[in-house]
This record gives sequence, C-alpha cells and structure tokens, in this order.
Amino acid sequence: MIDGVTFDWWNTLALTTEDQDRRLRELRVERLLKATDGLCSREVLLGAYDRQTALLQEKWGHDIDPSPEEQVRGFLGLAGLDARDAALVEKVSEALGGALLEIPPSLFPHVRETLATLREEGLSVGIVSNTGRTWGHYLRRVQDSLGIGKFFDVRVFSDEVGIRKPDPAIFRTALEKLGLPAYRVVHVGDDIDADIAGARASGMRAIWFNTGFWRDARTDKADGEIHEMGELPGLLARWRS
Repeated sequence: MIDGVTFDWWNTLALTTEDQDRRLRELRVERLLKATDGLCSREVLLGAYDRQTALLQEKWGHDIDPSPEEQVRGFLGLAGLDARDAALVEKVSEALGGALLEIPPSLFPHVRETLATLREEGLSVGIVSNTGRTWGHYLRRVQDSLGIGKFFDVRVFSDEVGIRKPDPAIFRTALEKLGLPAYRVVHVGDDIDADIAGARASGMRAIWFNTGFWRDARTDKADGEIHEMGELPGLLARWRS
C-alpha cells in the first residue's frame, strides 16, 4: 500500500534551463549592486559571484550544503565586503535568495493536475529537495505563487535541515513529518543518485522521472519509471490495487 508521495523539486516539478540560469545570474548581480549601494562595481560583484559558483558546485558535488548564512558571508568575503555588517548581510541574502521570485521557473506539464489527483485520492504529498542559491524560505514562496504550495503536507529543504540528498537522513526527516513508514511512501525524482539511490537507501520506493536531461543516466534501482508527470497517478493506482 502506498499512502504518501514525495517529490524532488528541480527538474522534477520545476524545469530549469540554461537561459533561466543565465538570466538569474544577471538579475542577482543587478540586485547585488543595489544591495551593496555602490560599495562594489558590477565587475567585482560578477567576479565574486562566479568564483563562489565554482566553490559551491565543488561542495555540492561532495554532498556538502553550505548554509544560507555561510553562502552570504562567503560571497561578501570574495567581494571584499564586510561580512560583520549585519544590515549588509541581510540585504545581500535577499538579493541572492529572492531573485527567483522575479524569474520563477516553469512547471513541467501536468504537475498541477497530478498533485491535485494525488490529494483527491487521499495520498499525503511532500517535497524533498536540495537547494542551491535559492533557499527553502524562498522556494516556498515560489511554489505558493505558482499555485501548488497548497498541495504539500510537508516540504523538506536541505538548507533547513543541514542534510543533502542522497543522504537517507533527509528522506527520513520527511517520513517523520509525514508520520508514515518508509515502505508506504514513494519518492519521485530525476536524479538517479540523489533521488533514486537516496530514497531506496531510506527504505522508500522510488520512481525515476526520466526527463532525458541526464542523457547517459541509467538505473536498475528504481521501482518504476515515468517520462511525463501525467503517467504517475496511473502507475500508483496499479501499485495500490
């Protein structure tokens, strides 16, 4: 019996593109210019942003998730600004984190209908997501503005719990909040390591959302596979029958 479903966020519910990443980079730098009020040039801020991007990607690649505070203070250090200035820290945090509210992602087709169907069928629904420069505090607002926040009983973000997928502990955190045992919850995600292997290691079932984004990805660990979100309710219905 399946009583709950959790979802990855990026490239499972929300689509990311190179164009959006480029636009977000430009917007964040413009917001940083305003936040720092002439303390730095655009070139200095852009250089600090790109250097931090490389450092963050290295850490994320080792499943290390710097907190929002660490990210902001690290950025200020790279830009040569005073990380002890509390007002500046707050402004830079908002400049970085809030950019996605201005350039929100698109949802994959059938996401809203699928989430509504799952709730109508009595399933508990949650999100288990790693975060980057847009932290859980802002992702909730983005999801609410996209009209899907109402569907989630639980939203677990890596920056808030200090655990990053594929660590099974982040999935166990979601299970505890849902009040369900692992064998009665399935996780849906696009990343075969972070989502599929991580969820399975926690005792959950896992469905691979094979979007084609990871061109060479293959897995024999998934309990099921879908290619569009509209396929999910039918697959779960067969498991529940």
